[in-house]
Amino acid sequence: MTRKPARVLLLKDARQKLAGPPPPPRSQRRPTDFIPLRLATILLIGGIGIYSGLIPAPRLAPATILADAASLIDFSTTGSISSRADPIHATFSICASATRINCVVDGDTFWYEGVKYRISDINTPEISQPACERERQLGHQAQVALLETLNGTGLTLEQQERRDTDKYGRKLRVVMQDGQSIGDTLIAQGLAHRWEGHKLSWCE
Repeated sequence: MTRKPARVLLLKDARQKLAGPPPPPRSQRRPTDFIPLRLATILLIGGIGIYSGLIPAPRLAPATILADAASLIDFSTTGSISSRADPIHATFSICASATRINCVVDGDTFWYEGVKYRISDINTPEISQPACERERQLGHQAQVALLETLNGTGLTLEQQERRDTDKYGRKLRVVMQDGQSIGDTLIAQGLAHRWEGHKLSWCE
């Protein structure tokens, strides 16, 4: 039998010491090895329980819990949106200068606190590039109607689409007044069409 040189044995022993002991078989692992997984599972179940109301959360008001739960909705999965309503408090005018803070562009577009908004549930006649004289006249009427409405009371902004903004960077919101969309009012007045993803003609 050939014996290995002492130098080879010493090198092998040194490598084993540097590498440390081999991991124990699965049956011999300590319970503490599973603590991170168990903790993550507990936190997940606890979080679901709190938000669903199965587990009480004495330090959080119910309204706060509901608001936080709404903010966690996955738009891409459920298609649902938050019902948060932001109040409108401002005095509006017709947009007539490059500086636009609180002003009305046309019947479905306005600026509020320096941010441009597009009313997402309607489409109103064009003012800047009308297709006919009738559209131009109706466009100005819709502009005035929106101006008068925004200077009223009980107004809120609600997001009712998955998108926050359109391709032009305008915030997509529905304007509500006392629980009713002002778009419905403009439609009833003949100054707006229900937005169905495309524009309808105002010249017929």
